[in-house]
Amino acid sequence: MRSAERPGQHVAAKPARRPGRWIGLAAAALGCFASSASGASGAEVWTVASGEVRVRCALTVGGSFDAVTPAISGTLAWGPEPAGRPGDGAIRVRLDSLDTGIALRNAHLRESYLEIHRGEAFEDAVLTAVTLDRAPAASEGEFDAAFSGSLRLHGVELPIAGTARLGRNGDRIRVEARFDLSLEAFGIPPPRYLGVGVRDEVRISVALEATVAPSPPRAPT
Repeated sequence: MRSAERPGQHVAAKPARRPGRWIGLAAAALGCFASSASGASGAEVWTVASGEVRVRCALTVGGSFDAVTPAISGTLAWGPEPAGRPGDGAIRVRLDSLDTGIALRNAHLRESYLEIHRGEAFEDAVLTAVTLDRAPAASEGEFDAAFSGSLRLHGVELPIAGTARLGRNGDRIRVEARFDLSLEAFGIPPPRYLGVGVRDEVRISVALEATVAPSPPRAPT
């Protein structure tokens, strides 16, 4: 919040007060207070406790294989009314742990296509600005929701969207989410292994369980 301007230095002729300006400042101050108060009572932090990411790769000749990893972590902080508003924080997946079930294919995937050796922007897939069109209340069971977010992969950041099934039981959240992405859009050439290619579009499935805790109120600014 911007601090109020200091009054002028001329003592004999004080400038006339502008009621609209002071009303605006007061309203902004009340807004910050209300935000902190509601954050204390309704805001939450979801912390990933366990999970699995599965990448379904369809082959050009038919059939498919999966690349799987349990190396998913991160937190999402939601406001008191999270539906439709991006959460703070990030969900991160370590790409060097993806396992296709064949050691040589793993090496080709990590080194030739994901190019993990190129540095931090290539080592992980990172999902941020996650938005749900519906958020689970403490008393709700399972339900479906649409989600969107921003995915950084292979040094490229693009918006993604998909569907999720969520379930809540007390301080635990279960999430099963799916979305499709184009390898070419992220600058990844479709992998080939022993002369067999992978189609450009892959299906990502994420299953995770997160703990829920109240978010501490933000310090006044």
